[in-house]
Amino acid sequence: MSLTPSPEPALRPTEKGGHGFDNDATGRLLCPVDYKWNDLEQRAAIRDYHPDFLVTADSWPAFLYENEVYNPDDPTKGFLQNALLVKAFKYIFTSPTSATKMDEKDDGQGEQKRFRREGCRTRSHVAALLGMKSVRPRAIAYIAVQLRFALSNCGSWNLIDGEFNYQDFYYNIISYFENVETPEEIKKISDLLLWWNRMVFGRTNMSVYRPQDTQKMSVAKLLSRRARM
Repeated sequence: MSLTPSPEPALRPTEKGGHGFDNDATGRLLCPVDYKWNDLEQRAAIRDYHPDFLVTADSWPAFLYENEVYNPDDPTKGFLQNALLVKAFKYIFTSPTSATKMDEKDDGQGEQKRFRREGCRTRSHVAALLGMKSVRPRAIAYIAVQLRFALSNCGSWNLIDGEFNYQDFYYNIISYFENVETPEEIKKISDLLLWWNRMVFGRTNMSVYRPQDTQKMSVAKLLSRRARM
């Protein structure tokens, strides 16, 4: 998983002008995966609000996918596994330091070591204050909304940005997590949340998110046998 390169020219964090589709870097991240940002004609059409290239919540923005790569034959591949999305989550919920130190090869082990090393300083991060011990789908959806707004050129929050509806965007992500039926879909969601937990919290709190079936463990078996004696 590679981090998105810095935009040229650099974006000013205190000014939204020049963000969004006006900047090639943020425009590529915001571009719906159903369009091709590298196609100059499509890029111009997106910027011109052409009716055939409207940016709506009916198409996922590229920044939701790992390395901004979308496979129409396997639309779930890399979905919600983008480095910038994880970085935004850590910036808000763990600490700005944990986000800026995020290593593209770090599977969460570095975060775990950093929590141990920093000791009491990590106790005041937002996740700890909220009692957050695992990554939940609605938190991911919330961060996706925040990142989408940060990348846009909107100077103030509005539920509708052009043709893009943030509320629909949020609930589309929630639906992906919650509207599952088959065992394969359930496992895919479970594995995705496990990946998120390892990226954000490292190897800590795994028993909170994916608890063991203790009834199959040796302690329960021994106590159960003794109770029958």
